Amino acid sequence: MNDKMLDHLYHRTRIDAQISGCIILVAGMAVLALTIGDRFEPLHPSARWIDYARLVWVEDGNDWVDERKLIDTGNFPPVSNRGPLEVREIQPISVSLVVVIGALASAYFLYTAARRQTRLMNSVFANEPGQPYQRPWEEIRVTFWAMNTVLAFILFYFVN
Repeated sequence: MNDKMLDHLYHRTRIDAQISGCIILVAGMAVLALTIGDRFEPLHPSARWIDYARLVWVEDGNDWVDERKLIDTGNFPPVSNRGPLEVREIQPISVSLVVVIGALASAYFLYTAARRQTRLMNSVFANEPGQPYQRPWEEIRVTFWAMNTVLAFILFYFVN
């Protein structure tokens, strides 16, 4: 095996690693969305920018209500609740933004790194006859677009 072939194989394995990284990122965000997604509700009316919000289940309204609102109205714990008091915390809006922006930045980094590696892989045997199998960027980017579309839907589910 010559140096050009080793260089070509190196870049090709890096592209495969970046595709695997994108799959792991999407799968990891899906697991987070399914396991702790109920703690991230930045669009909830009670969500705050920096502080946690404690929500209490009110049976009369069939809804989660901010604990501070119930304390201010003198209805804490809710008198209408017949069962035990259910309380949950939601993360601050800033934490939700950091998670979403971090996931999108990671996806963009993987995309640009794979684009660069594809360019390097295809330049090794640019104008030589008998080239080894080369994957054009047009075929590789479809994989990243599909994974990033799935990631966008997962992030939308994550913050709602």
